[in-house]
Amino acid sequence: MKASAEKKAGKQDELVIMAVGDVYVNRKNPPSIFSRVASVLRQGDVVVANLEGAICDRGEPVPGKVEIGSQYLRSDPAQISAYVSAGFNLVALSNNHIMDYGPEGLAQTMEILAQHGVAHAGGGRNLKEAHRPAIVQRKGVKVALLSYTSICPQVGHAAGEDAAGLATIKVHTCYEAPDNILYQPGYAPIVWTIPDGEYQERMLADVRAARKKADIVLVALHGGISWGFGRPAGYLKELSRAAIDAGADYVMCAHPHSIMGMEMYKSKLISYCMGNFVMDGVMQAHFGSDSMIVKCHVRNGRITRYSVIPVGISKDWQPYIHARKDALRVMATLEAMSQEYGTTYAFEGGEIVIGGPRPGTPPAQRGLSIEPHRGLAVLADSSMPIPSREMALKLKLNPALAGKPLAKPMAPKPVLRPTPKPVTKTRGPASQGKR
Repeated sequence: MKASAEKKAGKQDELVIMAVGDVYVNRKNPPSIFSRVASVLRQGDVVVANLEGAICDRGEPVPGKVEIGSQYLRSDPAQISAYVSAGFNLVALSNNHIMDYGPEGLAQTMEILAQHGVAHAGGGRNLKEAHRPAIVQRKGVKVALLSYTSICPQVGHAAGEDAAGLATIKVHTCYEAPDNILYQPGYAPIVWTIPDGEYQERMLADVRAARKKADIVLVALHGGISWGFGRPAGYLKELSRAAIDAGADYVMCAHPHSIMGMEMYKSKLISYCMGNFVMDGVMQAHFGSDSMIVKCHVRNGRITRYSVIPVGISKDWQPYIHARKDALRVMATLEAMSQEYGTTYAFEGGEIVIGGPRPGTPPAQRGLSIEPHRGLAVLADSSMPIPSREMALKLKLNPALAGKPLAKPMAPKPVLRPTPKPVTKTRGPASQGKR
């Protein structure tokens, strides 16, 4: 039975959940980083972020950070004062940096968070703990957070039955030659990103279980493509919509490090990236200078409105509230990046109120279903339409995508390679890509 005793008792006070993107603090005066936004954040009852780096002075760097531009991130234990002073009380841990210093670094991070009253999700001493929701209660309302990553090295990050680590979702990547490859050699391939059936089903089971324990369920997904790709990969749309179908109230995605579009799916919000909120001392070419605070307004145990407070990032990495002119510019950016979802935005009282989808927007799809505005399946990314062939391999990787229920969790499948044929035109998936 859903946790609703407080609502039956007549709780009417509005609860405010505030969410931001990536946070990583590393400076001599830690609280100073949030000095220009702390008064706003402290108005939130639940303030949640993606903790992009361990808080520790123990552990050794874990080998395997091979992606271009990656680095090891951690800050010393004194940095926790920044988050506490700004009002953060809930963090997502499952990402590609929290395990940079191995199980020791993760364990110390969780210890420090617990000592300072900051709940966390997505990491644990074993698989069960990593998949356990963090639940905080404010004003009689229980808010649960689940956290997962599809971005991490193949070894040393995922939690096991008896091994510390993170809640992860494995994703298969296939590359398919488009139909016009003979006419226009070198044309960009169709890229399929397919959540593994076993991992996706485990996430959905977690969401359903959290739904029974809490009034509001938040899901943090660390995934997608950084370095200026600018839109969510197919698997991220699939996982986000699947989480809402299973009972999530808000899905917050991270990893691209710059703001991206938002989607109202079945009256629930998906923010595909809120951008960096604080990446102290870290700069990459694809990092944006805009960010946001997403507000979830809760009454009687349910979210009644979603809004955005536009934020800028200074040259010394401090977030600050945008003035009206720049706030309207951020709203225009969000509108442009959210066109395919039909999301609406209205500037009211210094905030951007999120609505939609607007009339005439094609209904959001799942899995292998074609999105009519693109002519592509949800899981496919390309500028070319998908040929009419059946996607047999994709169904083998995750039969649930075709609407067929999984009789039992699937074990990860080996990569299937087509038998080479003496023809110029190539088809079929390439080997599994890295997460």
